[in-house]
Amino acid sequence: NFKKGFIMTNKQKYREFCKIEKNIPVFSIDWWLDSVCGEENWDVAIVEKGGEIWATMPYYIKKKWGFTLITMPPLTQKLGPYIKYPQGQKYYKKLSWEKEIMNELIDQLPKFDYFYQQWDYTITNWLPFYWRGFKQTTRYTYKIDKEIDINILEKDFETDVRRRRRRKASELGIKIINNENIEVFYELNIMTFERKNKSVPYNFDLVKKIYEITKKNNSSKLSFAFYNEKAISAAFLVSDSNSVYYLMGGIDSLYKDLGGMDLILYNSIKWTLNQGKNFDFEGSIVESIEKYFRSFGSIQTPYFAVYKINSRILKIKECLKELLR
Repeated sequence: NFKKGFIMTNKQKYREFCKIEKNIPVFSIDWWLDSVCGEENWDVAIVEKGGEIWATMPYYIKKKWGFTLITMPPLTQKLGPYIKYPQGQKYYKKLSWEKEIMNELIDQLPKFDYFYQQWDYTITNWLPFYWRGFKQTTRYTYKIDKEIDINILEKDFETDVRRRRRRKASELGIKIINNENIEVFYELNIMTFERKNKSVPYNFDLVKKIYEITKKNNSSKLSFAFYNEKAISAAFLVSDSNSVYYLMGGIDSLYKDLGGMDLILYNSIKWTLNQGKNFDFEGSIVESIEKYFRSFGSIQTPYFAVYKINSRILKIKECLKELLR
């Protein structure tokens, strides 16, 4: 589609790459980045060798108070490097390859005052970034591996989850229905924040935009729990070729003890495993949420949050925050 002699930008190359590379996580795909960042607010570092793209690292740029920040877009679990490996590469060579590739990705980053990205858990080596002055903290997601049998997994469910799920199905008549009512979903989502006296960190327009683009690309599912024909809880799932992610949820506080979300998540996990994909709860550092995700037999899985501060002012601010903790 490009004229002869036309030099493609990295972003244009990346858009073409996303069309053919099926293992890119949904949060790094170009159409996802367009929706959460805005088309003009993200770019990508690309490593090419022999006319082939071997690695990519999209990044979100924003300006705030005069600082240039490379950080995580809203409602985006992970970014970071995506690396392909030459066939038959031995472990020693693999680490050397990662060092070479990551250094080239770092070299392509624009000047920034602050960098922060959460990486996919499949990236287990961040040393090349450490050697270039970056730091990292370990975070956790909770995931259910695609290889597990749902009946075996149920044995690992926490007792209350199993009990509530059986009671809902047999006594309360709660029904799980998939529909496209993003307005009702957002209302339930807001209730979850209100119950915790927290403000919602995103608006309806963004949620609707994400739903429309993921629906267009067959990468989303909205599931609702209905009790007496009333939606009492809901989950917004997004997916790629390897995983299904629990992006957002919502519960009507008046019905929170009925366990509608338990049944939604059980059905979602079952649906995911039937597709041969991993189920990723996305994780949380909130203690009560971490406990709930863990109650479904999911496995704690570490991933890297990689960061670097170049601005002297921001470094001082970070030191003050550490002192005040």
